[in-house]
Amino acid sequence: MANTDAPMGFRPINRDGSPYNGATLRCHFPATDTTAAFIGDAVKLAGTSLADGAISVAQAAAGDDVFGVVTAFEANPDGLKDQYRKASTARYCQVATADSTYFEAQDDGTIGITSAGFNANFIVGSGDTAYGVSAMEIDSTTEATTNTLDLQLVAPVSRADNDATAANANWIVKFNVSQSRPGRTGV
Repeated sequence: MANTDAPMGFRPINRDGSPYNGATLRCHFPATDTTAAFIGDAVKLAGTSLADGAISVAQAAAGDDVFGVVTAFEANPDGLKDQYRKASTARYCQVATADSTYFEAQDDGTIGITSAGFNANFIVGSGDTAYGVSAMEIDSTTEATTNTLDLQLVAPVSRADNDATAANANWIVKFNVSQSRPGRTGV
């Protein structure tokens, strides 16, 4: 069975061994950030916050320590149809923190079932501006035991529509270095 090639970024599925309950933090993309952002994008801390307590974030790239993943955007009164955050536009979002959270993500090639427990980087793609969905995926060419890679490949997703032996399989992953974990050095 062939898997559908449908990148979705990262979807939280489990937190500390319990089902993910939708817990998020209110964050903010400042208007000075020139990169569009999408639901499912991994984000990093931008080094500031707003007076209302919202933490400023920016889209993460491979090699960045990740703070969390965008799960939703708050309504934009100037563009109610906008399902994503346009570049250079201030926008509030909800972020599931990366620490102790498991995510589902698609690989961009064929990782293979013998890679469970290995590590890999993620890649950033152009998100879907109609539906607001991220195009971030697991970079199947980086899979290795190296502990400096972005993600741990925990296991393939066990679901009838997911062939773990074929290209574009969905995997359960964790971020190896999380900016939201306690006791880490700041931004």
